[in-house]
Amino acid sequence: MLFSKVCETFDRIEATPSRLSSTDFLSKLFLETPASQIRRAVYFCQGRVAPEFEDIEVGIGDRIAEQAVARIAGVSLAKVQSEYRKKGDLGEAASNLLEKKAQTRLASEELTAEKVFDSVSRMAQSSGTGSQEKKIKILCELLSKSSGAEAKTIVRFCTDNMRIGIGEPTIIDALSFAVAGDKSLRPDIERAFNLSSDLGMVAEVLLAQGMEKIRAFKPIPGNPIRPALAERLESAEAIIEKLGECAVEGKYDGFRIQVHKDRNGKIRIYSRKQEPMTLMFPELVRAVGTDIAGREFIIEGEAVGIDPKTGKILPFQVTVQRRRKHGIEELSKKIPLKMFCFEVLYLDGKDMTLLPYKERHATIERIVSKSEKIGVAEYKLCNDAGKLQAIFEDALKRGLEGIIAKDLNAPYTAGGRKFAWIKLKKSYQGALSDTVDVVIIGFYYGKGKRTKLGFGGLLTAVYDDEDDRFKSIARVGSGFSEEQMSQFSEMLSKIIVKEKPREVDALMEPDEWVAPKYVVEVNADEITKSPVHSAGRTVGADGEEYGLALRFPRMTAAGIRDKSPHNATTVNEIIELFDMQNRTRKNSRRG
Repeated sequence: MLFSKVCETFDRIEATPSRLSSTDFLSKLFLETPASQIRRAVYFCQGRVAPEFEDIEVGIGDRIAEQAVARIAGVSLAKVQSEYRKKGDLGEAASNLLEKKAQTRLASEELTAEKVFDSVSRMAQSSGTGSQEKKIKILCELLSKSSGAEAKTIVRFCTDNMRIGIGEPTIIDALSFAVAGDKSLRPDIERAFNLSSDLGMVAEVLLAQGMEKIRAFKPIPGNPIRPALAERLESAEAIIEKLGECAVEGKYDGFRIQVHKDRNGKIRIYSRKQEPMTLMFPELVRAVGTDIAGREFIIEGEAVGIDPKTGKILPFQVTVQRRRKHGIEELSKKIPLKMFCFEVLYLDGKDMTLLPYKERHATIERIVSKSEKIGVAEYKLCNDAGKLQAIFEDALKRGLEGIIAKDLNAPYTAGGRKFAWIKLKKSYQGALSDTVDVVIIGFYYGKGKRTKLGFGGLLTAVYDDEDDRFKSIARVGSGFSEEQMSQFSEMLSKIIVKEKPREVDALMEPDEWVAPKYVVEVNADEITKSPVHSAGRTVGADGEEYGLALRFPRMTAAGIRDKSPHNATTVNEIIELFDMQNRTRKNSRRG
């Protein structure tokens, strides 16, 4: 398939704000893509060369791309940088500078999508001495054969700035439309993706082998399963009313991890965000190999730091120090980890996610040999609100974060947030104090003392997974150190865009819009109705439109979160938190 066809599709998506139109353009592209190339096409739409859990990045910074454009366009580096500043988009700058050059290109030199993807993959795999020059050389080769429009897409892809604003839900809908002509296949395609975390592979199976194989999809050791997520309720009474008799597990404040062992005995560990963490936790790798029975399995649990002197669980602020790539063995002695297993998702060829929770837990108890490094999460049956409240209070006294109540008969809902799991934390006992992960969509320049830092605050959003857009929720102006403000100024200045991104829905105007790329953790006093924010926007009883906003938001010590914008807090979660906050207040007044 010609690469120009891909570029044409991306240009049409960028020019059209409608998700339905984007889905239509993508489905037509997928229909024209051979099954042998659909995996590459989907990765390209995701702005990647491999699934996210493989942690393979192209690694081309703006400076490398600028040098390649300058060489092929036959202009100075200063000229490229000037054009970049003028356009606010290095891809557009490359397109303008290379368009005339491209007009002399022979027709026989037309680029294929396969050629572009394979070349970019070679760049991603290039490392070590001389890798920078190698990447420039490969990029120059591509640009020398590109039209202006192709150069724009290539440069954007290599610098991780695609600007087409489509997420996984839109790609999944487009695959369904390509095969069935409607969205009817979405639940099955989405389930296969949630079990494999590899949308390119799912698309390849769909087009090459059909829906029968998609519906029979099983977990694959080595491919992280997208984690099930818990709903929130404000009280023990509300939980019992919702679930009846349920299992109650302690909620540990550590790293939620997934441990994989394949048929060759290789052990891998992933974070809840699918990041490889195997090398960070060597003591857990050793323990998993001896303390969990099974030829191959996928186990989920929480890794917490243990005080070597007292044996007590350490606070998360201490445990989080284990998240590093250097000095690992030394730190593993100072802050040893213990994994408390709470789910088995795959065992010796069997998809355990389909089984009810009570059977999965019984299996965990059977295959885990409790040891110094591996344990099983606390588990109690409960059908009484008073008993549940007592379990909750006891958990808090012992340093746990709270409890998780689980439906005894529910399957494991990979990638979903359902009332099969309900969490109760101390923070839910009053006004909002649970943290929210928001996406940066713009920033403000500093005033007064902040003028010299070039940064005064953030405009942030939450993700609407139904609309595949980012809806504004807060202007965040506090919680930053001077060092962080300087960091934000430098970091965000590289992703400034001239207009509001097409995937952003916001009524407020920041000083500068940025591509939705970074996620930060914030806290707030409460959630309030707002006429100037778009998250959860609806028409009230008075006929006025309002959205939801965070009141007195401030960035937490956690700061920038290492997660995808599409994994940020969702609009539906904000609505649920708002409703829960109001119920809690009403109950308090009655009391």
